[in-house]
Amino acid sequence: MANRRERLREQTTAEIKAAAQTHLREGGGAALSLRAVAVSIGMSPAGLYRYYPNRDALLTDLITDGFTALAAEVARARDAAKGDAFVAAALAYREWALTHPHEFALLYGTPIPDYQAPESGPTSHASRAVGAAFVPPILAAWHRGTLQRRAVTPPLTALNVFAAAVDLPSDAAAVAFSAWTAIHGLVVLESFGHLAWLGDDQTPLAESRFHALSEDFGIAP
Repeated sequence: MANRRERLREQTTAEIKAAAQTHLREGGGAALSLRAVAVSIGMSPAGLYRYYPNRDALLTDLITDGFTALAAEVARARDAAKGDAFVAAALAYREWALTHPHEFALLYGTPIPDYQAPESGPTSHASRAVGAAFVPPILAAWHRGTLQRRAVTPPLTALNVFAAAVDLPSDAAAVAFSAWTAIHGLVVLESFGHLAWLGDDQTPLAESRFHALSEDFGIAP
């Protein structure tokens, strides 16, 4: 059990991150300032530096939290699915993006100037967890022998990296890569407003597209 000092630190850290998220929504990552965050929660800049030594450390925490939350939501929907777990995971991915647009933009939008995520650091591990959340239904299809091999395969080096990241055999990883890019591409278009011309509700499009992907790649049970 955490002691009082540890609980206070956790509470203050959560308050700092919540304030930083508000600043991100209002001004974007490039304008994020530790001083402004500190002032908004009634803390001195010097006090905040005891929690985050610089802006990049705070951004790293926020990005890691975002990927972790997204991965958890995808996995929850996948495990709770009564039918096609892959489609459920894809729909959960879309839903999280639409209900957390600023967080999704922080993860997958325009790179923040001068920010460099730590190499092989927490953001890398957390981002891989998102991809890994889609793996179980794909791996199940591979074991059943239904997985189709007509996916677009990236260059061998890239495929090997992707296969290792999601812990799949290379032929299954090729399918996962194609399915993932199709899902992500559609969600990015919608979440950033590029499908608004189709009407107010793109849910039927997403559902039909995700079901088609699952059927085409032989993932559907």
